[in-house]
Amino acid sequence: MRKSDFVTDMALDALERQSLDSLADVKKLQCGIVRKMVKVRDEELARRTGKPKGIYLTYDCPPAALSSEKGFRALAGYIASALVELAGVMGRRSLVLVAGLGNSDVTADSLGGRVAEFLDVSPVAASARGREKVRLCAVRTGVEGRTGVRSADAVAGLCMKLKPSCVIAVDSLVTSVPGRIGTSFQLTTAGIAPGSGVGGERTRLDRESLGVPVIAVGVPTVLAMRTVLYDTVKGYAARTAAALNEFALRELIAESKLGSLVVAPKEIGWQVEAAAAAVAGGINIAFGENYPKSRLTLPNFIH
Repeated sequence: MRKSDFVTDMALDALERQSLDSLADVKKLQCGIVRKMVKVRDEELARRTGKPKGIYLTYDCPPAALSSEKGFRALAGYIASALVELAGVMGRRSLVLVAGLGNSDVTADSLGGRVAEFLDVSPVAASARGREKVRLCAVRTGVEGRTGVRSADAVAGLCMKLKPSCVIAVDSLVTSVPGRIGTSFQLTTAGIAPGSGVGGERTRLDRESLGVPVIAVGVPTVLAMRTVLYDTVKGYAARTAAALNEFALRELIAESKLGSLVVAPKEIGWQVEAAAAAVAGGINIAFGENYPKSRLTLPNFIH
């Protein structure tokens, strides 16, 4: 299969596509949540999966876990523990910068902005901050079409000024598996290229570009139409033993102009809201000032 037939930001999607999912370390957790960890350490695996080298940690959640207080708090706690582990040891005077990526005016692309809004950020004045674990800051970068500034440049500029110990970049992701929309949470040390899954900017936010550790946190909110079309037609041909002309199929997808589209489910609004609350809860627990799990609550309309 050509790379252009398959679009995903999820490392697990790519592993499954190459029948390499056995490389993932799988652990079942509370409330039906499953943690899967993959370490892309060599160039060969990076080439086969199309993913940069790094640690990829995914929490796959059943829908019920995201609609109950117990499951919600468990997920936020797992995210918090993973963030602390991936970020490494930091002193009390350290600063963590959270970059909420994406377009807040588009529901399926609003995850980063919603997470930034949910964060319990630290006061600017040192005298007002008390004994917090670290100083937590957040920014919503917007998109280049609205701001005239690339997200990567905006974050790089803040890093030069604030000199954070760690950057957490949060963004909506593209998946090739419908069941992962709104229910899979990916954390990776490999960084992220904002909007690359849907043809956006390609400049990466990672340790090499920013000079500090970068943890990318994302939840898939859309499917790439060309992947859906290709997989559906190929699956139908295999099930019915019909002949498949893959070249003609690619040509048809290209001519139909559908290949450049992305699709989201009708319930994406509450899925983004629940995912954003869980991710923000994890960040608050990990780095916020005296932020216990008991403060976590689901958005009202999800109860």
